[in-house]
Amino acid sequence: MRKAFVLGIALLIVAALVAGSRLVGAEEKATGTPITLKGTVVDMHCYVTHGLNDAKHTACSNACIARGVPAGFLAEDGKLYVLFGEKPFSVKETVAGLADVPAVLTGVPVERAGIRGIQIKSIERAKPAS
Repeated sequence: MRKAFVLGIALLIVAALVAGSRLVGAEEKATGTPITLKGTVVDMHCYVTHGLNDAKHTACSNACIARGVPAGFLAEDGKLYVLFGEKPFSVKETVAGLADVPAVLTGVPVERAGIRGIQIKSIERAKPAS
């Protein structure tokens, strides 16, 4: 019984070390190099829980973001980024009125524990194609 207990503890320690070593390399990926993406701002609650991001949902999405619901950026390639400012403040004023409309975002990508984010340098409505 005691050997099984010690073996179980040893296995837990090994599993924790292996999991920890996997996180060290992938813990944080921030290049510091800004990238530019095309896509649209979404409110994270409605997009993640219901998949909503369309013209019928625009007013609701903008209102949710204005109330403090976290904002995300759905890039044209389908990747979703949580939006962050360069300082730890809400981005609601930065992205006001940009939900569900084509936009161009420039920022520094970051990733931690599988969560993809981007620190906003600039964001604006995409100019219509001429």
